[in-house]
Amino acid sequence: MKKGKFKFLTLLNKYRSMKHELKYMKEVLREAHKEFELYYRSWCLDNNVDIGELNKRNQRKIDMIFINEKSHKLKQELIAKEFSKEKKEESKDAKDIFKLIARKLHPDTISNDDPRKNEFEEDFKKAANANKSGKWGDLFDIVEKHKINLNNYSMAIECLEYDIKRISSEITKEKNSYSWLLFEANNEKEKQMIVKRFLKQMFGWEG
Repeated sequence: MKKGKFKFLTLLNKYRSMKHELKYMKEVLREAHKEFELYYRSWCLDNNVDIGELNKRNQRKIDMIFINEKSHKLKQELIAKEFSKEKKEESKDAKDIFKLIARKLHPDTISNDDPRKNEFEEDFKKAANANKSGKWGDLFDIVEKHKINLNNYSMAIECLEYDIKRISSEITKEKNSYSWLLFEANNEKEKQMIVKRFLKQMFGWEG
């Protein structure tokens, strides 16, 4: 196996692992966000902290936090799209990747009675979405699954390294969320410290 392809496969496996970790975290956080909301409101009630008054006094600050978070998310999406556009424009191989996939997986290339038809159609849709959104890891996942050979592994490696960095940033952000911190707390004392940190950051509460 060539050195370039070996590094490509190593990075692809790392991307898959990190993507799975992020998916798991988001599943956990769907419930963890609710649990944090309930816990922090209950703690405030037990400790005579008036949430309504805090919200009223700090509404502008709260609005700015959510605006900045939304702005950051949009900025990251734009960066990802620009990177994808740049790679497609500067490399003929990048433009040809989706063509190679389409040549093998397009619904028109396989007969209706072929048992692989549904699988191929589904993977073709995934590849089309990945190509459009600039999620290179997902695109290369389809490439490797169907043993499609690439002409330029250096470009593929660069794109995977970018996607790994992007997902790593998302994982770090989720791990620093108060919901995740509360989920990982080992005891009641740690949970209370997390709520106090949240109140201080969000409302400037000093206790």
